[in-house]
Amino acid sequence: MQHKHILIVDDETIIAEELAEFLESFNYICATAFNAEQAEACVEADPNITLVMTDMRMPGRDGAELIKALKDRSGRDFEYIMISGHLDADQDLEHIQATDVTLMRKPINIDSLTSFLEGLTFAEGFKA
Repeated sequence: MQHKHILIVDDETIIAEELAEFLESFNYICATAFNAEQAEACVEADPNITLVMTDMRMPGRDGAELIKALKDRSGRDFEYIMISGHLDADQDLEHIQATDVTLMRKPINIDSLTSFLEGLTFAEGFKA
């Protein structure tokens, strides 16, 4: 899949904003949302979002519920990175058929994240 924009979803605003700022320093185009509802609104407003990085545990709807809702949308494909500091995160992903979800543990290993992103294909003109 060719990616265009990255959406970072975390209820801890400082984490979402700093992660976006860090990735933007590597010329990735990022948007942030602080809950599942904001994330869905971002996806609706920006058809270029193709990669969703979401925290697993958030108040209200969690990351797994967000991913399930996005998978149910017709006409849009996404790849997902689930971010979790919980040891049972693998089990949380089982019920959403997570073949297109990569799990990364908190605290995020920045080298692993940047290596992972470098291995993905970004559409020309969308990685600034």
